[in-house]
Amino acid sequence: MSLPAAYTSFVFDLDGTLVDSIPGIDAAARAALVEVAPGVPLPSLRTFIGPPIRAMLQRALAWSDAARLDDLERAFRVHYDGGAWRETVPYAGVNATLEALRARGARLHVLTNKPVLPTARILQELGWSGWFDAVVSPQSRTPPFANKSEAAIDLRDRQGLGAKPTLLVGDSADDLAAARAAGFAFSAAAWGYGDATVLAPACRLDTFAAILSLTP
Repeated sequence: MSLPAAYTSFVFDLDGTLVDSIPGIDAAARAALVEVAPGVPLPSLRTFIGPPIRAMLQRALAWSDAARLDDLERAFRVHYDGGAWRETVPYAGVNATLEALRARGARLHVLTNKPVLPTARILQELGWSGWFDAVVSPQSRTPPFANKSEAAIDLRDRQGLGAKPTLLVGDSADDLAAARAAGFAFSAAAWGYGDATVLAPACRLDTFAAILSLTP
């Protein structure tokens, strides 16, 4: 890992970086699939986590029928927002590390493709509400952000991060693209859903707590 020990601002992806959300997403997707397409098997979603749920399910199931995807997305949202989100759990070391970063005066932010409502509920459930200077979801703006890179640029400008040594920690290709678009440094979460050795082989974090070594 070759990262300077000077970061005072951090931007975190949510799913696959701060929290393991697969149990809840998988449960909601399976329940939705039973309603919309009984008998259709659901493949492992692990490698598809990252983009918004519609794109994730479309890729996982290789569906092209827009109306069918509409029905599946609506059913998923009913089950996920209705309670499956509660199955989300933080990764090891996240609570203590976030608390330590806050104690050092670091500025913390969340940048996620998860909608506003479940994001807010998860942060509240985990006791993290108020820990972040900004929490940005696609619907944080009207019209919604077209992609994570656009959201990252907006976060940078609104929070004045352009002149600060900022590190974005994520686990997917769109996290890496967002960091590049906003001019942030990037480190790949090896514990996440993506392949950290491909995303950022020279700038990977093997544990969340390793972030503490990147600050003065």
